[in-house]
This record gives sequence, structure tokens and C-alpha cells, in this order.
Amino acid sequence: MLISENGGNFMALSKKPVTGMKDILPEEMQIRDYVQNVIKETYRSFGFTPIETPCMENIANLTSKQGGEKLNLETAEKEEDVVDFGMRYDLTVPLVRFYSNNSNQLPSPFKALQMGNVWRADRPQRGRYRQFMQCDIDILGEPSNLAEIELIAATSDMLSQIFAE
Repeated sequence: MLISENGGNFMALSKKPVTGMKDILPEEMQIRDYVQNVIKETYRSFGFTPIETPCMENIANLTSKQGGEKLNLETAEKEEDVVDFGMRYDLTVPLVRFYSNNSNQLPSPFKALQMGNVWRADRPQRGRYRQFMQCDIDILGEPSNLAEIELIAATSDMLSQIFAE
């Protein structure tokens, strides 16, 4: 039980994170920071440009349905009637929205590097998480197989650097 400075009681604080989430202690954060820096530096050396997209996306984008109406709880019949956005479950949907919105301002081909947290709605099994970091590299606007070869080469190089230490 927590006690305030004036002696009053606060509601007890649950110490355990929500199921499927975890606290990250300093030692693990140091390892994560190191790995993320190797990933970013390696992919940048291959010409990938870091981008960032919001963790929330329009529900129509996440569910591949058309939307746009104002939320109205009184007439809601199904979940989509009361939800207009959701947390991203991967980085691909936000990338597609980002690119379609900004392609005129980006080089072609565009080599994107994205690292960020994503969330799953399902109840996780043991050892799996609802929130986790995902890293994507993508090449947009290159129709040949050379893009796939470059993605493999960049990832191979990055993994070699991480596991060489």
C-alpha cells in the first residue's frame, strides 16, 4: 500500500506490467541500444533512410475497410462503429500510407528504414509479447529483383556485424 506525505492512503499500485508487456532494465536497454545502433548504421551505409510513422493508424487502413463517418455510440451495432483508429500491428501498413502521402517528395527508388514498437491484440502465449520492436527495410519504386538482392545483402551484412562482436 502506498502512503502519501500527509499520511493518507493511495490505491495499491500493481507492480506487474500488463500481460504480454515487460519492463526493460538498464542492462537489457544497453544491449538493445547497441543492436539498434548497429542496425541503423549498417542500413544507412546501404542508403536506407530512417523514417518514423505514428503508432496509431486509421482503423480503415488497419482493417482494409473504408471508413470516414463520425463515431456515434447510440447507433453503434458493431466494433467498427465506435473505433476510428488503432495501434499498428506491423510497420507495413503505416509505410504504405506514408509513401502514398509523401511519394512526390521522396527519391525514386525510395529506401526506407523503420524501427518502432508494434502491438498485438491477441492474448500472448508464454514467451510472446503484445508490444515488441520491429525493424523493416523496404525499397519502393524499384521493379527489378535487384531490390530483393539488396535487402538480403544489407540484412546479411547487418547480422554479420552483430554476431561478430
